[in-house]
Amino acid sequence: MNAKPTEVSFAVGGRKYTVACAPGEEAKVASLGALIDGKLDQLGGNLAPQEAQNLLFAALLLADELQEARSQADSQAASREDLKAQLAEAQQRAETAIADKDRMAEELEKARKSAIGSSPTPAAADPDLAPALERFAGMLEECADKLEGKAPAP
Repeated sequence: MNAKPTEVSFAVGGRKYTVACAPGEEAKVASLGALIDGKLDQLGGNLAPQEAQNLLFAALLLADELQEARSQADSQAASREDLKAQLAEAQQRAETAIADKDRMAEELEKARKSAIGSSPTPAAADPDLAPALERFAGMLEECADKLEGKAPAP
């Protein structure tokens, strides 16, 4: 079931107009009428003798504003697209940098393990090494004492 149109009255250029609109759209139509009336007021003393010509000028002013707003919206949309592309590129560079960092960390860890594996095992890494070194040192001291003619220490 279609809703019955309602009528809205408003003034433009000092003249009253009544137009039909869908129910619930009354305030919007009245607001648009006030917008047109405001554009006629901007013309001030430059009004033409014919009412239709004045309404045409008001419509031209509104169309110019609409075109400018659309142009700005298009420009902003293009800027947003540029920013999205720059963000995607920056994210890609960040991901590449993270992957490079991880790869370098792995290479560094391999190099460390390789260096440790090729050098003698530190004493702290082998628990049997320290006591063996102490016994060896003790035997060397006994040999040195014998060579010097000293009696072995008890």
